[in-house]
Amino acid sequence: MEVLQKDRSTPLPQQLYKILLERISSGRYPAGKKLDSIRVLAREFKISDRVVNQALELLEKDSLIIREPARGVFVSRSNTVDNKPLRVILVFPEVGILPEVLPVGNWHANTEIYRGMLEVGIAHNTHIHLEYFPEAEDNFALNGQLQRLAGYDAAIFYGDQRRKLRSVAANEVAVVATVQFGAPAEYREPELAVGYSDRELVECLVDTIKSRGYRKCGCIAVPRTSDDVPFLHWRTLEYCRLGRAAGLPVPDGALQEVPFPVVAAEDEIVAFLRREKPDFLFYNSDHLEPLYNAVSKLNLQPGREIDFMYIGASSVCPICSRVTPPFRQIGREMISRIVDYCRWKRPLPSERIFLPPQIITGNSTGWSHDNRTDEM
Repeated sequence: MEVLQKDRSTPLPQQLYKILLERISSGRYPAGKKLDSIRVLAREFKISDRVVNQALELLEKDSLIIREPARGVFVSRSNTVDNKPLRVILVFPEVGILPEVLPVGNWHANTEIYRGMLEVGIAHNTHIHLEYFPEAEDNFALNGQLQRLAGYDAAIFYGDQRRKLRSVAANEVAVVATVQFGAPAEYREPELAVGYSDRELVECLVDTIKSRGYRKCGCIAVPRTSDDVPFLHWRTLEYCRLGRAAGLPVPDGALQEVPFPVVAAEDEIVAFLRREKPDFLFYNSDHLEPLYNAVSKLNLQPGREIDFMYIGASSVCPICSRVTPPFRQIGREMISRIVDYCRWKRPLPSERIFLPPQIITGNSTGWSHDNRTDEM
């Protein structure tokens, strides 16, 4: 039954817009034919002429109707519901992209995801809007955020952030989507979930180096913040477990974690390299300056006397080999699936989509450029 719900957070013009959109899509208002008059629609839905006009303005913005003075409002012959612009909102969890607010690695990840979204969005008449949403403190604030989602076809969230809004966003948008960072967020069917797995990043690193014939494979973890410590510890253990299972020479002595704060990280790396003398080092951090300084102090040549790689999103040191999450591909896949669902009614995947990592090689390994996988 087509009824406007005046107690909902969705503005009445937006509710009427959706009803009229469905009437055009179903053929009740065929292409080239006249819509019911403003007065008739106002009487049918028990609303003011102003609300009807606002709904018609939304349809006109999508080029789905044509107003002809003294004649009325007609359904467009050239534009259809299937090719109307799609609107996607990216619910950004930070107030600004600044180094003091968002670490460099996260900044790079977010910009790459957004870049991938735009690449597909531009090709498919899909507008992607990035907007900051604070955590809703009460139901009043939550309803206000729901109103901000009204009019969008899809809302994209980052992992488990903004849980309250994410849990009710389906009341306003056709698709609720989540970017699954590293450790997968809680999954709610039928959400669209696209991302990567931290475990697959480590597996990719091990698979890449296991045929290289290294004599000793080491690992040193250097946290940037105290929050990094448990995660880097897990990743060190995972590297050790997967590496040994793959036949890599990873002795216990070749694993070291620099305590936080890392005031003496450079000295610890120097002492570690002198003591263990690994010919391959998994540098479990994206804070590369201490490593390069330590290697320089020891007069070691990266890619010749020692090979090393890190796992990271940003190209903080382009000459260093790394395993990187496929952030731009995540953005592209996310918008492609939203377009498939909203425009062509293709079903959303019933399971999470994890995209494979990428290998970026530089002279810190000295491998042949034939093995290089460039960032797309």
